[in-house]
Order: sequence, then structure tokens, then C-alpha cells
Amino acid sequence: MKLQNLKFCFLLCFLTTLVADDVQLETKIPLGLAHDGTILWVADAAKRELTGYDVAQKKTIAPRSLSFDVRDIAYWAPNLVTVAPNYVYVFNPLNGDLVDKIQLKGIDDPVAIALDMHQAYIYNRSDKKIYRVQLADRLQFGSFTPDVSADIRSMTFYKGFLWAVAKDGKAYKLSPSDGSQANFLPLPDASYGIAFVDGGMYIARPGQVRSIDFIETDSYVAAAKRNFTLAAEIDLVFPWSKEAREREPKMRLAYSLLPLTAHQRIAGLRAEPFVRFGRNDDGAHTSEIILERNSQEQSRKQKIHFQATLYNLTHIFNAAQMKLYFKNPELSDNLRIYLDKIPLAAGEQSASEKFQSVWLAKNEGKHPVYAISALWRDETMSATARCATLRTLGVPCRRMHFYDLDAGKMLHYLQVYLQPVGWVSISTKYDATRPKEFPVANNELELYSPDDLQFSPKEKRAPGASALPELMRLGNVRVITSSLE
Repeated sequence: MKLQNLKFCFLLCFLTTLVADDVQLETKIPLGLAHDGTILWVADAAKRELTGYDVAQKKTIAPRSLSFDVRDIAYWAPNLVTVAPNYVYVFNPLNGDLVDKIQLKGIDDPVAIALDMHQAYIYNRSDKKIYRVQLADRLQFGSFTPDVSADIRSMTFYKGFLWAVAKDGKAYKLSPSDGSQANFLPLPDASYGIAFVDGGMYIARPGQVRSIDFIETDSYVAAAKRNFTLAAEIDLVFPWSKEAREREPKMRLAYSLLPLTAHQRIAGLRAEPFVRFGRNDDGAHTSEIILERNSQEQSRKQKIHFQATLYNLTHIFNAAQMKLYFKNPELSDNLRIYLDKIPLAAGEQSASEKFQSVWLAKNEGKHPVYAISALWRDETMSATARCATLRTLGVPCRRMHFYDLDAGKMLHYLQVYLQPVGWVSISTKYDATRPKEFPVANNELELYSPDDLQFSPKEKRAPGASALPELMRLGNVRVITSSLE
């Protein structure tokens, strides 16, 4: 099995689908959420109450009143713990009674707590640090500053990482050793507590605990699902001249569309007249048209219909990802076409060569994310010139057409292929001052790349002749059904 097929299978194997129903509760500010193996406990800071939900039985347990302020909570068998200025409170979830108070030093405004098998992690709002505490021995073991953009509201420990819900509406996946950010995903408005149950993510919101459908792999996390059904028309233009048609016994046009990526899943793709679609190694839907000699057909129209699920996604190239890039620099044969030279006008060619010269003189050996950042800070460069420049620097690059579901219009982005993640989109949300982050939103459907189109025989263009027209277009797009979570 090819490496790309293995990656595709890996993606499918790690799709996480939650099966629990959303739970409606009478909570106001549910800062804490914890699971004890059976009961999902919700702590309401406004009402000083603890409410339980039996996940297996799908049954709510009556609230317990607490005699102390409660913030975030975590499970420390057989009790729950919460934080208070310079203390950790240990309490019995069955009756709400305070069992113990563990004193802390220098943690005057703790608001979030998470436990792994060995220690607690406590976020202190006053100095923006996470402290390590051995609850059993009542010992503290230093602190670190987490890589988050806003104050943390709640934390939990899951599969070797800290997950922190922050006030900016994101759930951050953090290293428990130094707080570095592995990735993040956007959450619904007013999200507070966080917990995992049987691989599913739960978020506490006012009046509700809801499950979050998310995808997690070693390379990314993604959430904020959007489902819809879409119909459209594909116009395919055949490029061959009369002379080529007379000369060749057969002419072949192969095309790809609607790739399966971390950003989107496609199902039920159909085309009229009937078209048989296969799959590329990267999951894109592929088909081909073969014309016999002397065929007079100049173009073909196909009506397509499919269902899709989109996710908000930001690829983040942390230190581990960047090391993996340098460990596996070889490109497969099917990627080498995205290194082919792109003809540029004289002025653009000169600007591209100048950029390459300056970049290589100062930054040779650096990760491509820094070259991308530098290119996007140069606003004089067109998309085609940027694509050509990246290819010359050895970074596979292609032009990609998207469809904006909200605005109802086509979008045109570049994509680069970066190991070990794969194709990464450089959208309008890309911020050149944050070179390691590549976001794509859930209103943007990835359609096709004109650079993926392959046809034979190739048409020979005389010097100075106009370029081939775009051979594939999508039009008459209609969103039939749509739901946003």
C-alpha cells in the first residue's frame, strides 16, 4: 500500500464520532466538568451546585448544594477537587460535603485544575501560569506559562495532553511539560468546562452539556461541523486542435475534484450523465474522458450532486511537526508535477528570482513555513508568482478553487504540500506574522485544482501564443440543505 493510502486510512481510523445526546440542565455558569467513570459532574459557580449525569443511563442526578465557592473541577478518586485562593478543596460528589483542604503556596487566584495519574495542573489567573502539584504529598513542582491567547476557564487531561478552554472560545491542546501548543479547535459560544468520555469531548455551557464532534490525529484537531447537500454543474473544455484530433487515435482528459481532507468529508457524489469516479491516493474523486480520433466534441457538461461535512481547522506546525518534515524530505512521483516551472511575465519572473536569491542567501535550510510567510508579506507578488516561486524553492504548490457557502462565490487559494501533514491551504485567514498556523473555515468548500488536470496528448503552444483556457469550471452552484453546529 502506498504511503498516501496509509495516510488516508489513518485519517479515517482517527475520525471521532460522538454518540451521546446533548444534555439540558438548569446551570448558569458551569465552570467545571469532570467524569468519574460513570457520572459526568457539572459544577455551577453561580448557583454553588453540583449536578450529575449518568452517561450510560442517560439520566440526570438531582443537584447538590455546596457550602463553598466552586470553580473548575476534576476527579480524584473517589472524590472531586476544585480550586480556591491558595487551596485545593476535596469534596464528596455524592453529598457535596467538604472532605479536605490542601494548601497551596503562591497560587492566589487558581481558576482551573486537571489531573493525570501523578499530579495536578492548576492554572493561576493572576500570573497566567500553570503549576504542578502532587496532591497526595502536598508538594509543588514548579510552573510554566501555557501558549494560549486568553485566560483559561477549565482544563482536563486526556491522552497525554492538557486540554484548556479559554475565554477566546477555543479549546487548546497543550504539552503538560512546558505548555507549548500542539493545536486548538474552536468551540460554541459561552463554553466553560471540558471533559472526555469514551473518546468523546463534552463541553459545559449555560443550561447545557453538549458533545463536540471533532477529529483528532497526531497532526491536527478540527471541530465546528457543518453539514449540507450541494448541486452544481461542471463544464469541461477539451483542449485539442483539429490537427491533434486527426493525428492521435485517442485523447484523454483526467480530472480530480472534491478531495477528502482534514477540512472536509464528501459522501454520495453522483454525476449526470453517469460518471464513474475513482479515488486518488490523497482521497480526491477522479474521473476521465476519452475521445476517439476525429471526435468533434469541444466540451462536456456534467451535473453533480453530493453531501459534505466541513470542519473549522487550523494546521499548526509545532516543533515536533517541523522536525518530522526534515526527517522525510523525499517526495512521491505524483507530487513532482507540482514542482514544474510556471511561465511568468518578465517583471514577475525578475521579482521571483530576486526573492529566491535573497531568501536562499539568508535562510537556506529553514522550514518552508518561513518562506511562505516572507512571500505573503511581499504584497507585490501575484498568486501565480508566489506559486512559481515556491515550486522553484522545492515546495510543491498548486492553485485551488474553493466555494464560499455563505457568500455564494468562488475563492482562489494556493495550497502547499508539507510533510507530514500533506496539502495545506493558504487562505485569506492566513496571518504572515504567525507563520506556523494555516486556518481554513467551515464555510469554505474545497472544490478542485486546475493544476490537477491532466490531458494527453499535450497541446504544443507556439512561442507567444496565448495560454490554454481554463479547462474545468464549476457553475450553477445550489446549496439544497444546510445545517451548522
